[in-house]
Amino acid sequence: MSWVWQGALPFAIVLGSVVLFHEFGHYLAAKAYGITVEIFSVGFGPRIWGFVRRGTEYRLSWVPLGGYVKLKGETSPEDGSPPDPGDLMAHSRVRRFVVFVMGAVFNLATAFFLTQFIFMHGVQEYAYLYEAPVIGEVDQESPARQADLQPGDKVVAFDGTPVSTWKDLQIRMLLSPRQTRDIVVEREGRRISSRLQIEAGPNDVGRPGVAPATGVLVGGLQHGWPAEEAGLKRGDRIAAIDGVPMPTVERVYRTIQGSPGKSLRFTVERDGQSFDAAIVPRDEQGKGRIGFMPTPPTVTRTYPFLEAARQSARQNIESIGLVFETFRKLLRRELSLRAFSGPVDLYRFSGEALEEGLIPFLQLIAFVSLQLGIINLFPIPPLDGGHLFTLTVEGLLRRDLSMALKERVMQAGLILLLLFMGTVIYFDISKNFFH
Repeated sequence: MSWVWQGALPFAIVLGSVVLFHEFGHYLAAKAYGITVEIFSVGFGPRIWGFVRRGTEYRLSWVPLGGYVKLKGETSPEDGSPPDPGDLMAHSRVRRFVVFVMGAVFNLATAFFLTQFIFMHGVQEYAYLYEAPVIGEVDQESPARQADLQPGDKVVAFDGTPVSTWKDLQIRMLLSPRQTRDIVVEREGRRISSRLQIEAGPNDVGRPGVAPATGVLVGGLQHGWPAEEAGLKRGDRIAAIDGVPMPTVERVYRTIQGSPGKSLRFTVERDGQSFDAAIVPRDEQGKGRIGFMPTPPTVTRTYPFLEAARQSARQNIESIGLVFETFRKLLRRELSLRAFSGPVDLYRFSGEALEEGLIPFLQLIAFVSLQLGIINLFPIPPLDGGHLFTLTVEGLLRRDLSMALKERVMQAGLILLLLFMGTVIYFDISKNFFH
């Protein structure tokens, strides 16, 4: 039953909570305006248990992946008679707009308050992300080598936009697979311009071929694998392998993967002391593995209440901008749907985040809630944004659109949405099970 606790349960909590918060926003707005909420369900599918109070059936259903709200009178009566006072269509467009938008508002609020809570209690991040983008290593087999990038170069601009941190640079590179971009570096007081081709990684996101000199720590350890058997512990620093310094995670990976079955001498630093450990990587499909996760050093950032709120707002605004930038690149065919994560990725991410601890798990919930809130506002029926767009058009025209037109637009939007979701799920399954 370990799959339940390590995957299914975390997945249900993440997806279920963000969907439930979304529906709760619709529920509160409808109740506030006197719109009859016929059903408020926690979960989907057949009813397990429930009760009726003030005209609303509150139920618990079998599929624990969120919930739904059913409002009375979501369409006008077919016989042309006036709607009942509790019907959604009996209320003004402004009120209906508020009811539809409140789902996304609750998702965005969830992301904001969870992120604020995380900043107040301390969030761990890689230290190098907020450092100047000085290149520590260049992959000799990557286009970065042909672009004449060298260790010690400081990247000052990418694709015509100034960059000041590794975080800025990495995001721009990740969103530019198979693209050739201008890059400007500072070397010995001179600025040098070049053209860098960004390769596509396994998930069809950019793989730049350059890395910061961060130093490498031992992250997670797999039980029974050579790293654990050699006495490595979480937090140890890998200083060198066979006498060769290890400044980057990428170099550690390459060294280990290129030495299956060969004994390697690890120079390890722990609590100010240094020692050597002989480790023989196992041969896994021609690549060496020792069963540990090399990771850069991290820092913990903690803020008081007001500053945590400000940092939360800043981070969420950046994330919203990143969502729109991702879809912009998708429409311009600079990204493919392979770069998107679907339910399989979310299942895996949920289990991994919960294993890391409460804060990483809450970070994932906040991230998914933000994504759901923003995407739901896209003007595509049957998303909430489709209803909002229709209400806006009707408000500008000062008349209702015909039901036949609405139905055709709804059908077209549904087909488009199903095609998008189906393609994302196909690639999701492909890269997780058949890559």
